[in-house]
Amino acid sequence: MIRIKMKKLGFSLSLLVALLFSSVAFPITPVENPALRSEPSGSKTKGGEELALQVETKYKSLLDLSLDFTKVTKSEIFENQKKIKGKMYLKNPDKFRTETEDEVIVTDGKFLWNYSEENQQVIKNRLDRSKNIFKLNQYLSNFRSEYKTELIGEEKVDKVKCYKLKLIPKKDDLFITKMTIWVDKKSLLAKKLEYQDSNDTEIILIFDHIKINQGISDSKFVFKAPPGVEELDLSE
Repeated sequence: MIRIKMKKLGFSLSLLVALLFSSVAFPITPVENPALRSEPSGSKTKGGEELALQVETKYKSLLDLSLDFTKVTKSEIFENQKKIKGKMYLKNPDKFRTETEDEVIVTDGKFLWNYSEENQQVIKNRLDRSKNIFKLNQYLSNFRSEYKTELIGEEKVDKVKCYKLKLIPKKDDLFITKMTIWVDKKSLLAKKLEYQDSNDTEIILIFDHIKINQGISDSKFVFKAPPGVEELDLSE
């Protein structure tokens, strides 16, 4: 019988940031749309839809992306806020890798590896079996399919001028029940996300040192277990 070791909660699968990029579109040059500037309340929805379309188009155009992130988690599980820092790599159409000091999560688009430094154990599973996962590109290249959008203002994040975009679920059974995205006005890339999931866990993600189209190798998205690490294969 396969036994999976218990571990401390870190970058858990339920809060996983993953990439499901759609087909590559032509690169776009972000142009500030007058309709996205501060506007009367009656035009919030219209401005939000226009901005959302531009953001989706931008993310669909990317080949790959790397960034540093800071994640703050507020949950009944933790007495205090939990804060971690890490690195994320994403590649079209469905590859990703996240690294923190405690955990590495990798997928090549078919298999998912979850490595725990504390337990010295890596669990391999099929990506399509992982439910309730926060898929970054699903929300940044196709969020209009499940959410209505409102442009609720502008705000700086780390001195970067951003649009503030609110997402409102169209259905009651979505894993992400509410979200706000801070969109860099120049690059149209997300600078900050704040969301709440169906478990009432609140997450804040702040992105920094964002680089696009660097030619990240596919080998980055296959996990090689270090010597002495226990490997559990649940993918069959």
